[in-house]
Amino acid sequence: MLSDRFPTTKLPQSQFQILVQQFEGSMGFASGTTRHVYRKALDQLLEFAKGNTFKFVPEDFSEFRLWLLNERRLSNNTVNTYMTASRRFCEFLVELGVLRKNPAWGVHGSAQNFKITGVSLTEVAGAIGHIDRRTVLGKRDFAFIMLIYECGATISELIGADVGDLRRRGEIVDLWVKPKGTRGKYEVIRVAGRARVALFEYIDARGDVAADHPLFTTIRAGKATKKRLSFRGVRAAMRSRLRIDQRRALRLDSLRTYCAVRLMKEGRTSDEIKAFMRFKSNMPFRKIMANTKAIAEKR
Repeated sequence: MLSDRFPTTKLPQSQFQILVQQFEGSMGFASGTTRHVYRKALDQLLEFAKGNTFKFVPEDFSEFRLWLLNERRLSNNTVNTYMTASRRFCEFLVELGVLRKNPAWGVHGSAQNFKITGVSLTEVAGAIGHIDRRTVLGKRDFAFIMLIYECGATISELIGADVGDLRRRGEIVDLWVKPKGTRGKYEVIRVAGRARVALFEYIDARGDVAADHPLFTTIRAGKATKKRLSFRGVRAAMRSRLRIDQRRALRLDSLRTYCAVRLMKEGRTSDEIKAFMRFKSNMPFRKIMANTKAIAEKR
């Protein structure tokens, strides 16, 4: 059995709780919302381990996943998030030397059913093209959307980026971003074509900006502030921008899927799309590609 080969570790409940607190304190890379969700996930893990012979082996985390589904009756999305938190917590314990190996590494969440949208790529491109870019607000929203649609950026990467994260080498512009859930690791997004034009039009319209200013800020009285745009704020702001018609509107979170649809229609292979969109694991990549193929076949 796998548990016979996997190194076991038993921790007193008090030490377990202290390690959870240390992990939470180490998450300076994450937003307040992420820290809150991760703490809720690890509270559940503490509760599960309390009455069990928990040895930090893969089987323990497989049982934890089933416990979340069957006993706690959490949704698949929530279970997926909680398992991600568990994997990152265990990786933190490996870095501390408490564990030799990450027992939750291969234990993923539950399969999710995709609701295939009835919006075509042509309709999405049309909605983006109709954004009024005469104001700073319009320029900001257009640039934000174009970086997702054209460059494969994620919402969290753009919200966390500063002006100084843009690196320019002649005509080449790169945006150095910290992917969600990583500590001290940067990835590079190549900003080209229409996305580059849109981004610098927005920056120019803001006026005086410093390298440590957020790349995307709130807009007040027609002028950019120095306050970083939040998840809630950007989703609310983009709701009207991505309206297809009176009955249909595209969620900002879905826009990255349409980036993959666009790349597929350009003839890119799955490996090229995976590299372009910087997927590290196969599970989220398979999900987005399944949705991408369904949209491409439907329209």
